[in-house]
Amino acid sequence: MSIKKAFITGASSGIGLATVQHLVEKGWEVAATLRRPDAVPELQQQSGVRIYALDVCDSQQVKELVQQAWQDMGHIDVVINNAGYGAIGPFEAASEEAVARQMDTNYMGTVRVIQAFLPLLKAQKSGVIINLSSIAGRLGFPLYNIYNASKFAVEGLTESLYYELHPFNIAVRLVEPGPIKTEFNGRSKQEVVAPDHLGYEALTTKVLGFYDQMFQHAEEVDVVARTIYRAATRKGSRIRYPAGRNAQLLLLLNKLTPGAWLRRISRAILLP
Repeated sequence: MSIKKAFITGASSGIGLATVQHLVEKGWEVAATLRRPDAVPELQQQSGVRIYALDVCDSQQVKELVQQAWQDMGHIDVVINNAGYGAIGPFEAASEEAVARQMDTNYMGTVRVIQAFLPLLKAQKSGVIINLSSIAGRLGFPLYNIYNASKFAVEGLTESLYYELHPFNIAVRLVEPGPIKTEFNGRSKQEVVAPDHLGYEALTTKVLGFYDQMFQHAEEVDVVARTIYRAATRKGSRIRYPAGRNAQLLLLLNKLTPGAWLRRISRAILLP
């Protein structure tokens, strides 16, 4: 049986790094991409891993790197779009540049990688594309407005690609984590700070406090790595793979509870 080969963005820490390690443990070879390869020495010593510098916001670099990785690896079975970050804060205070940067990384980064790979996967007549979404791609949360927008966009893109790529034997999947113990709520978080005169101080204080408590009870990153592996290896037409108990429970609640009721409950918990 031939060795499975994967390409992943955002491999420097958290979900990306855990996924690389999990796939290698399963006997896969992985092309791991990140903006600063020298910042992750443990990857340098990892058997079965090829490391590449990549900024998903650089269109030309994406095109060239995808071609190079394909040539080096011989072929690639699974493409994992994981690179991203979360901007948080009142929408009114978000600059146009902050909105563009969030969408450029989380959404357009995914778009660039997929478009670079499609001619190769079509010629190969097989492949799996896994896009990292979030429960925030299904549910809107206060202060995560532009992050929500980026993940809702990834969800819509993936649903559409399911139909377009099926004739070419290319599957698409969405992995949707809930709160996970990564740097997402730490150094990977970009805060949008609103001036006091805009009137969001009480809301921001309460919501951010709730999120801090929520992330203290987050699940370990390995749960997402295992879900990505499951999405990469399962057959069938299933698109969405919630990652972890918290994600499964929240999405089940969203499915079973009328929208107006869920918003009232959330408002009572989150708003001052």
